[in-house]
Order: sequence, then C-alpha cells, then structure tokens
Amino acid sequence: MEYSAGITSERWYQQDIEYVLALLEKGLSREEIREIVLNENPFLVKTESALQKRFQLAYKRAISLTNELRSYYLSGTKYDQKALILYTFLKTYRYAYESLYELIIYRYQQKNKQLVLAHLESFMEEKEQQSNKIANWSIVSKKRINNTLLLLYKASGIIDPSEGIYTISPLHVSPQLKKYAFKNDPLLTAIITLQVGGNIDDL
Repeated sequence: MEYSAGITSERWYQQDIEYVLALLEKGLSREEIREIVLNENPFLVKTESALQKRFQLAYKRAISLTNELRSYYLSGTKYDQKALILYTFLKTYRYAYESLYELIIYRYQQKNKQLVLAHLESFMEEKEQQSNKIANWSIVSKKRINNTLLLLYKASGIIDPSEGIYTISPLHVSPQLKKYAFKNDPLLTAIITLQVGGNIDDL
C-alpha cells in the first residue's frame, strides 16, 4: 500500500461507516449502497460532490472489515466499535498504520506511555527521510495529517489528553473480540494490547 495524503480528508466518521456496514450486512453491492446514499443523503452533507467523496471514504473504510469483523461491529459493545473504527483507519492508510507501531506502541512500551505533538512531528521527519512522497507533502498537509492522527487516536480512547500531554493506554474490548483478534488478526491485536505483531503485508 502506498502512502496517501488523502488521509487529510479523514475524520472519525463512525455513523457514516456504520451506515455502510449495515447495508453491506444486508448483502447490498457497492453500487446499490452508493445509489441509496446519493438519493437519501444519510451523511447530511451539503453538496453532491461532498456526498460522493464522503461515500467513497466511508465505503473504503467499511470494506476493510472482514465479514466476521463486520458482524462483531454490528453486534458488539461501544468499545468494540471504537476499536474497529480505528482499525478501519489504520487498515486503509499506510502512514497511519506505521504510526501505530512505530510511534504509539513504541512510546507505550519504551517511553513512559506518553505522547506530545512534537513526537508526531519527529515521526513525520523520520518518514520524510524514508519516502520522497512524504517529503513532497506540503507543510499544510503534514500538519493536517498530524491533527488527523491525534483526532482519531483520541476518539478511539487509545490516547487521553491532559494539558497538551497524551497518555497512551490499551483499548478495552469484549472477550469475544479479543479472542478473535488473538487468533486471526495481528493488527487488531496490536490495537487492543499495544504489543507488536503486525506486518505491512497484512494491509
């Protein structure tokens, strides 16, 4: 998976993703879901172009869940759902995926479980050295990406803010989802436990 500055358009979008998941669970195709979204505007956006874009974002993240994970989401606890919404984000964007392992988990295990904005900026600088694509992102895009990461990590509960310092902690999920993750999904296991065990090839 390539790095994408499209991450700047992302937000938590739980209601939108959930809407798509429910229709996927009913067996509807992408085009059928798209038609419903365009006709009914369930995302409550102002223009058709914005609605098209939001549908693409929500659909792309929704289909990152397997059929089993989709069922866990639709029948799970609110904590299961938060973990899985974060999962869709990390599964969709390579930069976000790598930030989990190389920044969040690293700081949880090695660096007193704390995070500040400067750590995200340093992580971005390291990635610039590894990828010309990231190096060519605009300053504005880089700031937006860092803000997006903070937004989604906060919404999931994996970081908790206090006076500019974020405390990192594992997510609490149901025993059923945890059991599934341990058996089948290294990325979900990493989100839940903040232990290493994923691979970029899993994306």
